[in-house]
Amino acid sequence: NKFDVIIVGGGPAGLECARELSASSLSVLLLEKEDGFGDKLCAGGLTLKDMEVLPLPDHVIERKILKTSINSRRRSAGTVTPEPVLFTVNRRVLGAYQRSLLEDTKVKVKTNSQVLEIKDHQVVLKGGEVFGYSYLVGADGYSSLVRRHLGLKVEKRLIGFQYTVPVKKEYSALEIHMDARRFSVWYAWIFPHKDSIAVGCCCDPRKMDPQKLKAGFHEWLKEREIELGDARLESYPIAYDYRGVKFENIFLVGEAAGLASGLTGEGIYQSLASGQDVARMILDPKYVPEQLEKVLKYNRAMERVMAFFRRAGLLRGAMQELLLILMNTDWIRNKVRDQFSSYS
Repeated sequence: NKFDVIIVGGGPAGLECARELSASSLSVLLLEKEDGFGDKLCAGGLTLKDMEVLPLPDHVIERKILKTSINSRRRSAGTVTPEPVLFTVNRRVLGAYQRSLLEDTKVKVKTNSQVLEIKDHQVVLKGGEVFGYSYLVGADGYSSLVRRHLGLKVEKRLIGFQYTVPVKKEYSALEIHMDARRFSVWYAWIFPHKDSIAVGCCCDPRKMDPQKLKAGFHEWLKEREIELGDARLESYPIAYDYRGVKFENIFLVGEAAGLASGLTGEGIYQSLASGQDVARMILDPKYVPEQLEKVLKYNRAMERVMAFFRRAGLLRGAMQELLLILMNTDWIRNKVRDQFSSYS
């Protein structure tokens, strides 16, 4: 019951870490507390940078998006690309696909296996099983037990609200809606899927009352005449409190490492990139995690944007309008599109 590497959590980060390690000589155990993979609530948006790490076949992708629409209270700016730069997926389908990549490898995957305790080079499962490790990877998301074991708190976080709404008409564009009165420095989103839309918003509860955000969100939905039907409002936390990924022989990846974006809530790419880079760091102690550095650079840029709009105070709405005016110029529009879609 001793493995070279134990990965706790079977989200995008943990599964990608396992995939990267699967071709090595190391013994790897992946522990997932649920019965399946991909249950986390998420808008399900991917960009070209995700595809650079994990190319996905067409059957996993629900929508390939050519059109993006960014809106303020008074104006809008859009972009249309000849090739898709944005994609949407069902998280369960993505999880099942990532799991399938571990078939016929030496990686051992155990579902319904919740880790309750971490000891010196050992993890203890809910059922009492004990497994030893040389390296431990915490890929266990926002409420990471591995992160808590390291004594790291989560102080910087977002609270997201989202509906998954069945639709009959086709939504062809990914939509971003800025409204300083309702969403402060953040925004509402509409992500088109196969036969539904993910419509939501988020905020940092240290900077904005989530109840005020929720009230403004429902005002906006009514104003937009989005019929919710029987859709249920779901809420979820997002960690963006990064403190590092390597702590001697213990590693953190994805949201357990606090690698989500504090402005957009984006986290799938950060999970894939960190999972892959941490695997390479385990295999080669001299490996320089270039993808992780790009993630951190991107996240810092998003936090600077967030800080700029927060400092704007009463002028925040006017600054959002100015941004939309600038985005109707090709150069600015292309720069914003490239910033969100690819790091290369």
